[in-house]
Amino acid sequence: MPPEFRSLSREDAVEFLEAHGLVAIKPPVRSSDFRLCTDSPFHYLLCRRMGLVPSLRWSEALNRGTWFHERFALMHLPESEADAQYTSLLGQRLDELMSTCQTHGIDGEKRRAILATEEQDHATSLAWYKACSTIEISKEYGTITQFLQSPHYRVICAECLLGASIMDPMRATDNPTPCVAQPDLLLYHTVQNSLWVVDYKTTSLPVADRAASCSIEPQTQHYLHVLEIQLKNAKFREQYNLPDDVRVGGMMHVIIQKPTIEFGMKDRDYILDTTPLKSGPRKGMPRNEKVYQGEPRLENYIQRCLEWYHGEGEYAHLSPERVLNPPVNISFTSADALLDSMWRSQYLARLRSVNRWRALKPDPGLFPWPVSVSGKTGRRDPYADFVLRPISEWPEIVKQNGFAIVRRDLETPEEEQESTDG
Repeated sequence: MPPEFRSLSREDAVEFLEAHGLVAIKPPVRSSDFRLCTDSPFHYLLCRRMGLVPSLRWSEALNRGTWFHERFALMHLPESEADAQYTSLLGQRLDELMSTCQTHGIDGEKRRAILATEEQDHATSLAWYKACSTIEISKEYGTITQFLQSPHYRVICAECLLGASIMDPMRATDNPTPCVAQPDLLLYHTVQNSLWVVDYKTTSLPVADRAASCSIEPQTQHYLHVLEIQLKNAKFREQYNLPDDVRVGGMMHVIIQKPTIEFGMKDRDYILDTTPLKSGPRKGMPRNEKVYQGEPRLENYIQRCLEWYHGEGEYAHLSPERVLNPPVNISFTSADALLDSMWRSQYLARLRSVNRWRALKPDPGLFPWPVSVSGKTGRRDPYADFVLRPISEWPEIVKQNGFAIVRRDLETPEEEQESTDG
């Protein structure tokens, strides 16, 4: 029999959830909220307003993207020091996973698999970084690292949290919406007296296809609006030794195509078998076959990634494609976009939509369920039980499924919740 959904009245639901520690807040708007609210307001309530996150949630795309960002954040250090810090981060993450597994009674083969997956993602992302950093974007720019370390750029900060309150002219009587942005990197162009946001993106698409939409995406609009307001803050300019007349330069998306090759058995050491063939059209000619031995080595995978990115060696057949569609490039969105009334109006319309769900009374009945409990990969959504089971069972779902309450920002519960049934 299906569960009884209406085990609690809507009037009692919020009070019941708060009594069990599931307190909804009004978080400042992040760029990820735009997609989350569009895809599923119900998930926005659970993830952002209640802060519910599966303790052992894993996605290959997200996990490798995170590790890739971590290595790029160390780009300005000497390579040996950067690699050492990157390895140290893995140790910290493994300790964290061990602790989480212990808390939830996960041991044996399952725990070993979780740790091994994390180690593989860490190593894979390092190989991608090492290999893609050798790709020359252009004669003028050089490689990614050479361009971002150009003498006319000064690093302001990496992963620093920027805050701004954005007023909606169409709702001038409303309070401004608190917003935050956390750029991968902020660069000051000393010649142009401008500040640039840098964002790293790994993609399975051809780089040109991924770059096509960068300028109109909510993240770009959000970051540039937040930065525009932030630069009016004298304390911010003083903190980073910026001139009073510094301006927004724009946003750079550093886009890297992810290799289609995996770290695995082909990355073992090998010897070349050159014994003559005894039959067939190549009889008497050397076999020239690889005979693998030992365990896979990261150095070998890095070499394969180098060949994949450059279209060389085993991947020479990709050479024409590499010329037509380079696997690494930079997309620039100028701050002139801030002067475009349509572009700005589109952002404010998006912000208005997010703010509706942000300010709404946290009654689960007001937040539309997702249309399916299967995720985009076809696997069961980790939040499915919150849809399929009654609210009275939510505290138990949190315990059973290993959810943690994580607040990304320094947030406090709202004393008064705005309420509307639409």
